[in-house]
Amino acid sequence: MTYIRWFHEIRAEDVDSVGGKGANLGEMVAAGLPVPPGFCLAASAYRDFVASTGLDQELSSILAQIRPDDPADAGLHAARIRSRIAAQSVPEGIARQVLVAYRRLASELGAVDPSRIPVAVRSSATAEDLPTASFAGQQETYLNVRGEAELLERIKDCWASLWTDRAVSYRTLQGFDHQRVYLAVVVQAMIPSEVSGILFTANPVTGNRDEAVINASWGLGEAIVSGLVTPDTFTVHKQDGAITSRQIAAKELAIEYGQDGGTVEKVLAAARRDLPALSDAQVLELATLGQRIEAHYGQPQDVEWAYAQGRFHILQARAITTLPSASEASATEMEYNRTMFIELFPDPLSPAFLAAIQPLLRSMLDFSFTLLGFGRPRGLPAVGAFYNQVYFNRNYIEAAFAPLSPAVRERLVSQIVNPFARHEQGIKGELSRPYLRMLLRMLRFMVTFPARLPGLVARHQAKVVAVSSLNLEDVSDAEIVTTIRSLVFGTARKLLDNDFLMIVVIDITYQMLGTLLERYFGADTESLRSKLISGVTGNVTMEGNKRIWDLAQLAGAQPQVAGLIREYEAPELLAHLQQLPEARPFLEELQRFFGEYGHREIRMDVLYPTWGEDPAPVLGFIRSYLDADPEQSPHRQQARLAKEREEETQLVLARVEKDLAGRLLVSPLLRWVLRHTQANTRERDTMHFELTRLFPPFRRLLLELGRRWSRRGLLDQADDIFFLTLDEMGEIAASPSVVIDTVQARRAEFEANKLRPWPDIIRGGQEIYAADRHVEAAAVEGQLQGVAGSPGVVTGVARIVRGPEEFGRLQKRDILVAPLTTPVWTPLFAIAGGLIAEVGGILSHGSIVAREYGIPAVMSVAGATKSVQEGQVVTIDGNRGIVFLGPGRAVCS
Repeated sequence: MTYIRWFHEIRAEDVDSVGGKGANLGEMVAAGLPVPPGFCLAASAYRDFVASTGLDQELSSILAQIRPDDPADAGLHAARIRSRIAAQSVPEGIARQVLVAYRRLASELGAVDPSRIPVAVRSSATAEDLPTASFAGQQETYLNVRGEAELLERIKDCWASLWTDRAVSYRTLQGFDHQRVYLAVVVQAMIPSEVSGILFTANPVTGNRDEAVINASWGLGEAIVSGLVTPDTFTVHKQDGAITSRQIAAKELAIEYGQDGGTVEKVLAAARRDLPALSDAQVLELATLGQRIEAHYGQPQDVEWAYAQGRFHILQARAITTLPSASEASATEMEYNRTMFIELFPDPLSPAFLAAIQPLLRSMLDFSFTLLGFGRPRGLPAVGAFYNQVYFNRNYIEAAFAPLSPAVRERLVSQIVNPFARHEQGIKGELSRPYLRMLLRMLRFMVTFPARLPGLVARHQAKVVAVSSLNLEDVSDAEIVTTIRSLVFGTARKLLDNDFLMIVVIDITYQMLGTLLERYFGADTESLRSKLISGVTGNVTMEGNKRIWDLAQLAGAQPQVAGLIREYEAPELLAHLQQLPEARPFLEELQRFFGEYGHREIRMDVLYPTWGEDPAPVLGFIRSYLDADPEQSPHRQQARLAKEREEETQLVLARVEKDLAGRLLVSPLLRWVLRHTQANTRERDTMHFELTRLFPPFRRLLLELGRRWSRRGLLDQADDIFFLTLDEMGEIAASPSVVIDTVQARRAEFEANKLRPWPDIIRGGQEIYAADRHVEAAAVEGQLQGVAGSPGVVTGVARIVRGPEEFGRLQKRDILVAPLTTPVWTPLFAIAGGLIAEVGGILSHGSIVAREYGIPAVMSVAGATKSVQEGQVVTIDGNRGIVFLGPGRAVCS
């Protein structure tokens, strides 16, 4: 029997013999595409291997012992099968044909010794494997295989991949006959790739069929697939060959062949990292090749390619299955904008959290439009998701405000898309009926919402407590999914719907405050306005930070307790503290703290544990507070700021009330605006604090499903559940199915998106990055321009902190330089001398908390974590929004 099929002998209809990969490679060779040469070992070879070695009878015996309802038992038996396959030799007749083909391949490539020719060995599932299922074995790939003996071993490894734990569990669950499963093997010459990557012959993000998108990086393509590097991205307009976008990434690593086989990771020289992996001419050549591939298959393709020795090679092509429909693609001129979410969601979002937050954000927009007297737009998506991030659809917001004049509408849309940005001073309106109606309804919300908020919070808390106390043992999978939906889209939605309007109200009242003050105080308005909204008591984030400070003082009063906190990290620290009698008061107070604040998030996604689950951040803050100066106490800071705010308020009112108009008109309005700005700024943190209260029960419900489904073989592990959508969870609860492949693909995409830069705007398929502003930020030598966030001037040593894992690096009086800050960062403000952040504005979280601590802050300093050097002495002028790269150059104002 002939087991070997060369690529040029294979066509698409041969999938039953050589599997999907093999048939596709043969089809591309027949189309004249530049495919590296190779051959397939037909699926019949596996069938004959099992029969000739007697494994068929042994497999029957082992399989008969599997308990279908016990995934662990199935895994044990699967391991026995894999070990039995590994113990066998490839039958002589099969081995002889493989080695003859291997030598012929080497000869065709000009090598006398086959071991000098590296090959890739890939499993290729046949159509008859699992005819109605998407899961077909492990699809193993082995790269840089060298030598006859290793080739035969890797072929056996591919055969054994049919018997992984999850493959056996899946076939058992679905009722497939294990012994009717066969696998072909692809053996293909490897290309010494100088550059490789992925070519999409249509834009996979926007669905635009007129564009090709190319990802490229140095070395083998596995660096991109595994998420080790962020690739360069080129977008090409196919009709005229114009390169419409170039995003050149810092490609720090490459995967290359190992000298003795396999692959190795190589750190690239700094000079090479930022170079484009492809020239413009190579980009256009590859895009043209992609059009040939798309024309052959008659539909857009996802193409793996490599470049070596002056030419491109095509390694694989498959249809893009997730491409938006033609009708969806026609909407590519829409603008998606994430600038509002940069500070809130600094990390990629898990599919489970995305499935919750997207509908919530749409509901929030629709609630706001309705309350303000506008209709809800039809036929447009309100929120998009790209690269595991959420984006507002600017077109959706513009459509809602269509009744307003273009000038007023444009400004209002800009303020909604990014309420924390710097906007033109003053309020611009019109006398139209829609605008006046909007103002009246906004005013009503501003006046009535503070009275409604306590009731909303109380009902939210009651629902969270009820869900948290559920005994899940007797609750079905479907009931858990229903409970999650009720918690998210019932309880949380009612609170979140009001959040956006509160942000808008704060922005409006803050502008009104500036307009009223500017007439009297001119250039001093900005710093004065900041002082008037500082030191407001009752801020929930500030109250939590006070409690952490008090815990540090309690610990510091006991030298042994303080010593353990300095020496150990959690959870080892907690184990030591529990053995120390003197630590009991501290531990009891720590437990009370977590009872009130344990739901606080480490990162804004249910994928991550909360403070109550992972106390490491809180214990780290306590450690840093042990050596803080008493003057840095948040109690003292707030009292000082409250006193200064009251004094400034009296001075302002005295100045305003010097004339009759000021006493009768301006002063009452100023008092009213100031009162509402202070209250709403404080309650904004309350809203965030209460919304994250649902994180612990949300995570508990998800992980319960995850544990159940991993025990049944539907998932590999419990936390795989975070990579499914809520709709998918409902479907699996109703009709169980294995989704391990889906989860693995999404995990890989999630990890890759951690490394890539996210476009701030996607307009008509064009990705726009605010990083381009870096040049503007550094335009004036020796200083960086940003936005004044908190008043004051300070000089100190810059400490760059990029995320929670680096919190411990900040020392007393250091200048905190960060991409952004979220509520979990705020305890750092007690020891920081000042703040420089790459994003944010006067009303963003970092600014608000900096004012509460009385430290200067400059926000929206583009590229600050690169422009400012670690350990460099810098001066922050929080009055004017300037950072000086050196001491003593700012002036107080």
